[in-house]
Amino acid sequence: MLYSEIRERENRFITALKIVFPFLLLLLLFIFSFQLFNSNVNNYVLLTLLIPIYVYYIFYLIYNGFRTSLIDSTTKAFTYHEIIHQLEKLIIKKNYTVVLLRLDNIGDIDERYGNVNADKILRQLVERVDFFLNQLHLKNVPIGRCGGGNFLLILKHSKKELKHHFTLFSKELRHKGIDNIEIKLDFSMLEADYDTNSKNIVEQLYILLEENKKIDFIVPNIKPDAFENIVQYALESNDIILKYQPSMALSNQKITILEVLPKLNTKEHGLLSRTQIERIVNYSGYEKEFDERIFTILLDEISPLLGKNIFFSMDISPVSLRNNNFKRYLLKLFYSLNIDPKQFILDINEKNCYEDMNRFCEIITSYKEFGFKIALANFGGKNCSFEYIKHLPIDIVKFDIEFTKKIEEPRYERMLTEYLLLIKNLDIQSMIKFVDKESSFVKIEALKPDYIQGFYIGKPKNLEHIRGEIE
Repeated sequence: MLYSEIRERENRFITALKIVFPFLLLLLLFIFSFQLFNSNVNNYVLLTLLIPIYVYYIFYLIYNGFRTSLIDSTTKAFTYHEIIHQLEKLIIKKNYTVVLLRLDNIGDIDERYGNVNADKILRQLVERVDFFLNQLHLKNVPIGRCGGGNFLLILKHSKKELKHHFTLFSKELRHKGIDNIEIKLDFSMLEADYDTNSKNIVEQLYILLEENKKIDFIVPNIKPDAFENIVQYALESNDIILKYQPSMALSNQKITILEVLPKLNTKEHGLLSRTQIERIVNYSGYEKEFDERIFTILLDEISPLLGKNIFFSMDISPVSLRNNNFKRYLLKLFYSLNIDPKQFILDINEKNCYEDMNRFCEIITSYKEFGFKIALANFGGKNCSFEYIKHLPIDIVKFDIEFTKKIEEPRYERMLTEYLLLIKNLDIQSMIKFVDKESSFVKIEALKPDYIQGFYIGKPKNLEHIRGEIE
């Protein structure tokens, strides 16, 4: 029996007790009233009036019991209202993980096999999930339905271990199916203390789920199963190499910003590029841990350049940025090393807009108060950069590669000109990236952005070489 069904049975038992106890009390009242008091008309009338009151009370409990059922009638999982209620009680506690499961092809199942069979599949899926969790010795796990084929789970277990187990579970279901029906199951997960607002946690889970679906496994010769092992090994062994690509300020024609480009050094696959790393890290759910490790390596490596007129720019996962634990780690690290954050630029880039924009603005502002600058990467690309620039206190805008590639086209040149004017009027600095030849440099220089980056300015190099060029 599901934990939700046990809870529902307990709830109904309590309702039954609420019905029985008043009945027994009323019965005892009738018996003792005739023994202890005089039998007169007033006593009869008073006792008789209690009967319709009790009947009304019974109907109220029954009606309210149907309205306040804890479980979904189709799947027997908790209702959305109940699972959110339980999540809100656990938000402030540590070591809890929230998992969003999605049966991606529930629409196809409904269309091909009918809604009756689709409902049966959903019910059996919940039972399979519960059995799978019991095998992991995770008892009484709340499972709630969030509409359609979406289910929310709250587990007192490590996120890293759960990631591995749920990956195996989803693959097994894809291979075996349920009742000879193909099952396509996806999932995302977050620590329960990610946010104090349950709505923000659920929203972020849906965002992560969509981002995971868009992952294109372009890493050559690496199977998705090996992704997590690659990241774990890199984090444990610090086998991460940092390259630095220079950006020139047009105001003084000097290298002013160094963009930090991490690479993973693997035995089997050699050096993995920044794009490949991002896909691996996002797929494995190690955004926060990876960003923390990069900063630890970075601050130790660039100590000779600290205090000079050089800024270090680094991509930060929005998931990390919105995680309070990451911010605490980062500030503690800077404080322990006595390093001023004013030399550091945090680059953000996100496909879908974060729903609670006011909260995101507060988070960005809190980083800026400590001295960090905030850059908006890939501005004008297929992302939410325009929405973010309306609401967030951005310091630098880095334009998408498409504007550089198509700078020879009059339409793109005009668009870039107008965007640069807009950015300037908003008191935001601008950077044009991926400038790899002189003709592009001359054309873009005439548009007067604040910074230009690309192979024409300088290729990514290790710290020793880039330090020599700067000095």
